[in-house]
Amino acid sequence: MNTVEKNRDFNQPILWNGDLKDDCTAKWAGLMLRAEWMDEDYWWWCVYDMLDNDNQIDSSNEYDERIIGGEKAREKVEEIARNYLKNELITKLKKTDEQVDVDKLIVDLKRIGISSAYSIMTLVKDFGFDYKEAKNKVFDSPIWKGLREQSEMLTQAFLNVGAEDADEVEIVDGRVASIAFDLTKGTTEKEKQTFWKRIKSKFK
Repeated sequence: MNTVEKNRDFNQPILWNGDLKDDCTAKWAGLMLRAEWMDEDYWWWCVYDMLDNDNQIDSSNEYDERIIGGEKAREKVEEIARNYLKNELITKLKKTDEQVDVDKLIVDLKRIGISSAYSIMTLVKDFGFDYKEAKNKVFDSPIWKGLREQSEMLTQAFLNVGAEDADEVEIVDGRVASIAFDLTKGTTEKEKQTFWKRIKSKFK
């Protein structure tokens, strides 16, 4: 069997052409994405690999679920395309005898549209990193500049809000360092709420 050599370009954004309310297409990284309005507001979608003889990767024909609305159909087909490129990239790297260029992998994943969290889990699941090492690799990548600071700020804000209702609060250098809740205490439903339910409304 001949191996198809595919040269992907992840740098370009996904741009849809045609009538977004009827029939539209997008060419991205060697893929063809299609979404078309059918009867009763149902939208058909499909992804083709133009670098592999226009092979069909996936389509709505394979699912019982029907998607209503063009925007949701385009979101679905973009999700399928991104996952396909991610899996193809990982498979290609695993097959090579050379050491994986982790920094380039992180950049490619970001350009494909893979989130920082999924990039971290890719390093852990597919390339044997421990979580802390994978997190540092992603956070220190120039392509994710500012992510560490944002994460630390969000964590601190989360702790600050949680401290208002926490049963135990640890303060280090004037900042909330940790919080704890006694979920067994009290008898009312309000007192028995989980940590998330007790504070999530404050982040809206």
